[in-house]
Amino acid sequence: MRAGMKLSDRALQGHAASKTVSGAGAPSSKRLARQRRPGVIAAAVLLLVLAVATNVYLFRSSGDRISVVRVARDVAMGHKVTQADLDEARVPLVPGVNMVPGRQLEQVVGRRAAVGLRKGTLLAASQLTTQQSPPAGRTLVAVPLKAGAMPPGLAPGWAVRVVFTFGDQGQEPATGTPRSRAQTTVFRDVAAVVDEVIGPDAEGAMTVSLVVPDADSSAVARQAAAGMVVLVVTERRG
Repeated sequence: MRAGMKLSDRALQGHAASKTVSGAGAPSSKRLARQRRPGVIAAAVLLLVLAVATNVYLFRSSGDRISVVRVARDVAMGHKVTQADLDEARVPLVPGVNMVPGRQLEQVVGRRAAVGLRKGTLLAASQLTTQQSPPAGRTLVAVPLKAGAMPPGLAPGWAVRVVFTFGDQGQEPATGTPRSRAQTTVFRDVAAVVDEVIGPDAEGAMTVSLVVPDADSSAVARQAAAGMVVLVVTERRG
């Protein structure tokens, strides 16, 4: 009886061993899939983190942009600023840069341009004034100029020096009274500011409005009418 039980136990053990051997030979694809699963999860988590970081960066970047006043078209120095001269733009916040906030657009309408305002530039409070142009002690003079008598790109707001040329060309000054060459040298250069530039016309000539001191306005007007004036830029503004 005991011998029979031992034989049956051995048979059961052999049957279990045969199952173990047959299982060891099964394909290993399931184990490989389980091994790859942690890597796929890690990659997905990394992509998710990158997407969140990108969204946060874009959100913060858009939040740093502010609405400011921009010049929509050229405005000559001294002219009143109208609603049509301005619009709004959203730009990145730059510490230390003086810009007029967009909410103050209506508040600057009606003020005068302290310098020539150029289309597409951002408006600064320092470029505006409430004073009338030309200011007291100054006069606005129109100066016709031929090509070559002014630097290219001359624009409103630029500081210039009016140079009389009659002495170099041997011409008498446009005063109505002949003078000696020694007397013509008393005309000194005149500091001025460009108010407006018009032209060129069909012949390439320009007309430049200059803000000059009252004391020099007559001399500048006479010499400019006689074609004896050239302009030298001393500072670009606006």
